Amino acid sequence: MYNSASEVEQEIGNIAIRKAERTWYSQCMNGFMAGFFVAIIGTFAYTAGGGLDPAFTKAFPSVQKIIFSGCFASALLFIIIFGGDLFTGNAMIMFVGILQRKTTLVDLAWNWFLIFFSNLAGVLISTYLFAYLDHQFEADPWHSWIISNAEHKVEYSFGVAFLKAIPANAFVCFGVYLGLTARDITGKFICFWWPVFAFAVCGFEHSVANMFYIPVGMMYGASVTVGDFIVKNLIPVVLGNIVGGAVVVGLSAYALNPKH
Repeated sequence: MYNSASEVEQEIGNIAIRKAERTWYSQCMNGFMAGFFVAIIGTFAYTAGGGLDPAFTKAFPSVQKIIFSGCFASALLFIIIFGGDLFTGNAMIMFVGILQRKTTLVDLAWNWFLIFFSNLAGVLISTYLFAYLDHQFEADPWHSWIISNAEHKVEYSFGVAFLKAIPANAFVCFGVYLGLTARDITGKFICFWWPVFAFAVCGFEHSVANMFYIPVGMMYGASVTVGDFIVKNLIPVVLGNIVGGAVVVGLSAYALNPKH
């Protein structure tokens, strides 16, 4: 048994109401904890995937992608089951709330603002404490890999970064949507895991994940400035993530639901 698409779409609107009714402090704590999980699981994924011999990785690049992505995909389960809030997931949820006339544009803007910056704070603080100060990636091949990844992510043009961000958050929001169809923890885990695994393997761009990938590389010496991070990656990726979450998933879920 599972919840129908119509039931899920209505529940998303109800979730939007609950998010809008929270105090600013509660929203910030939820956002911070989501950032913490992204950084910790990101560290886990980099540790697991980055230890392969470079010659092996060059010959079989998909192996490293699969290991890394399989580990990182567990982040969404931790965040949602614990009760954290991701800016990218809320791009869909709060927009559906507006479409259903359950929340307002002010609710959306305030939530997005609080969750984005609390995600950023949670990721940066956790990354500095648990991926940098403890010298987690000081040795090769991890050191070279995280630097290379950070530098590569700011090499895209604005348009390419924007386009790669749309399916990234569409996958994440599909994961949230599918998770709401499940009625037990096993079903939710499967629903959350596969979409995140898919976007990570494809190398699509996710703004909150990049709050870990790029800064951790910068901490270890990547040739990336704060301006590069914000202008060349974060801005276009945030915009693409909003389109992927709010329009590709949120609007389509609303339009396909016959009961309004």
